Amino acid sequence: MFDVNDASNILLRHLHRQTAKRKAAMDACRQVLRGEAHPPVARRAFVAAALEAKILRSD
Repeated sequence: MFDVNDASNILLRHLHRQTAKRKAAMDACRQVLRGEAHPPVARRAFVAAALEAKILRSD
């Protein structure tokens, strides 16, 4: 289990290509960290970016 901070670190360290999904995930994580959005928003965006980068397998 990991949190929004962990997701942000993964996006920064392992997703090097600047794609729209990566940017959306980074923005969502920032919004959650600032208290402007709820964690499920960042989770959905992170999953989309991670699947695109092929670092997460879908079930």
